[in-house]
Amino acid sequence: EGELLIRIVLSALKNSLPVKRYWSNDTTDEKVLEAFLNLKDDDRDPMLVNLLSAAYGRQHSDYRYGMNISRAATLKMGTIVACGRVKTPILAIVCKREYEINNFVPSTCYGVIAEYKDGFTGQLFDDKNDEPTEEDDKDNASKGLIWFDTQQEALDLIHELDNTVIIEKYESKRVENYAPKLFKLASAQIAAGKVGLSSSETLDIIQSLYEKGYISYPRTDCEYISSGENFGAMLKSASCVPALKPYIDSIDSSVIPKVKATKKWVNDAKLKEAGHSALVPTSKAPDFEGLSNKEKLIYTLIARQFVAIFLPPLIQNKVLLVTQTKGHKFKTTGKTLIDPGYSKIFGTKFTDVEIPAHKEGEILSVDEFNVSSKTTTCPKRFTDADLIAVCEAPHKYLDDKRLKSLGKRLVIGTPATRSSIIKELIDGNKYLKRVKEKKVEHIVPTEVGMQIYDNLKDLDICKVDLTGEWEEMLEAVRNGELSLPEMEKEIRKRVDSLIENIKTNTDMTKINSRSKVLCKCPDCGGDIISGQKSFYCSNYKEKGCLNGAYKKICDTTIKDDEFLRLFNGEHLELMIKKDDKTWKQQLQYNKETHRIEFIQSKSPSHESGYVCPKCGSRLKEDEKKIFCTRECGFTFWKTVCGKNISEEDIKMFFSNGSTGLITDLKAKSGKLFNTYLVLNDDKTGTSFKFEDK
Repeated sequence: EGELLIRIVLSALKNSLPVKRYWSNDTTDEKVLEAFLNLKDDDRDPMLVNLLSAAYGRQHSDYRYGMNISRAATLKMGTIVACGRVKTPILAIVCKREYEINNFVPSTCYGVIAEYKDGFTGQLFDDKNDEPTEEDDKDNASKGLIWFDTQQEALDLIHELDNTVIIEKYESKRVENYAPKLFKLASAQIAAGKVGLSSSETLDIIQSLYEKGYISYPRTDCEYISSGENFGAMLKSASCVPALKPYIDSIDSSVIPKVKATKKWVNDAKLKEAGHSALVPTSKAPDFEGLSNKEKLIYTLIARQFVAIFLPPLIQNKVLLVTQTKGHKFKTTGKTLIDPGYSKIFGTKFTDVEIPAHKEGEILSVDEFNVSSKTTTCPKRFTDADLIAVCEAPHKYLDDKRLKSLGKRLVIGTPATRSSIIKELIDGNKYLKRVKEKKVEHIVPTEVGMQIYDNLKDLDICKVDLTGEWEEMLEAVRNGELSLPEMEKEIRKRVDSLIENIKTNTDMTKINSRSKVLCKCPDCGGDIISGQKSFYCSNYKEKGCLNGAYKKICDTTIKDDEFLRLFNGEHLELMIKKDDKTWKQQLQYNKETHRIEFIQSKSPSHESGYVCPKCGSRLKEDEKKIFCTRECGFTFWKTVCGKNISEEDIKMFFSNGSTGLITDLKAKSGKLFNTYLVLNDDKTGTSFKFEDK
């Protein structure tokens, strides 16, 4: 898109001067000089003219789709709806996964296992059905395995088999695997996602490191570097990372020419096609200890990926053994580690599966044949990194499988835009949201997001195929096989068709994205509405009716049906979350304060005379504690570690936030200790403060 950006600026400046283009990604003296001696004519060079046409084609088409489909959907659904060629397929993928999870029903299939007397096993397979599945590991150990729908089918086959089999194939080979490819932005975001960073956060950190001169250009979709790079200086920079220095010190200078000759990482031809090189450390070394913790993390990930290409290969011995009995074949795979090589830098763990040496034609004895089984597992919700990975390779979401031929050209969005679009879907449009499940943040659709998907799911704007079809047209424009006017004519035709589909679709439902009427207000006759952050009466402005409440209690959101029950006078017991704590809590709606409040213990309580240090309301008191009846959660326990807190210390705490020194408290270990009780950081209770020694 750099071509487009510059040409738009020159056009806005009304430039009439000839434009010459320097075209090279190689920064060696020889190649720089060659590029300067062969400057391209920006207005006449066919490659540059077509590149600009394709850039305009993408820009205009994105605008046509986004503006027109958004307006059509808005008019049809009765609320503002934002659609886009990248945004809407991402929303559709997340919503579709949510339906898969909600409708998931586990199913079990059955295989047949041969238990050999030599102490290993083989599984029934079909060598003609050897297409790998998405579940296959890198060795394709599960490729071609035969599974039956019922256990009886597997048992019926076992009754046909002999307890002796003949070895049809025995293959043992030493396999060397070299370090993975260098990072592009997407793969760096995926790696960072595994350690808890969002894609937008990762991009911001990489941008910061780039602006300081420590790493190469961030928004890259290239995995190669130039043979002209100063590898020695880059390795020296990477050695500022303490964890990487021992590996770098072990690298012999003779390795560098070998790396330069390896097309997996160093490819000048591929680099020439790309806009920027892979993400790597530059020759400028950072003060590692001066970086923020997140900058250290990202710099280490990028530097480690780079250093790994100079390390020895991972070497394993892999075995494939195939036996046959009565026309049925059984497969056994095994592998043993010879040298961990580069994998040590990634902390990779290995489990050896040893298979005894055999020869083809040998007879093996089978102790018994058994039935194995596997049960499908529920699909998982997407993390930020998962969504970036899907955008990089969305092939399995295609309806038209022919578009798989686009290979790596089939992507959703660009490295520069994806993270901001995902962020906009969450923070801006509110079509998606983040939820924490077992300390992992997942992305799920909101109610509005699901409604929009339900209305649009059968249209092209929701489909990955749209991007694939565009990419075919754009490639044709870049190659001079299709003109820009021809492409735009086709895009207009498709937009017209989409608008007509939306206009005439009688199944689309109206959406109220901001509010939902729950019931009539018993005091003023208005509507009790469920808004984004609170429940409120529609007459709160005109008549000052305050019926309603905030939706959040600590970190728990009260649902519409739960509020209705509370509003109607019921007491509810719900799971309340605050930080990492979860507990059962009785709740009630207070019509005087217009709040949802905790119902405290049934022991008699009375006004304490103290004020809540968090929310300022009057505190209650019973025999065990002094507490706030509002949702702020403040509690002062009168007994701590077996020691009763004196009235004098309680008064002192509520006066200045600290008791006097309390002695002889008993720890869980039985040891006695002395401490002050002070107001904790979030003002919900007390913390210990020990005497200075």
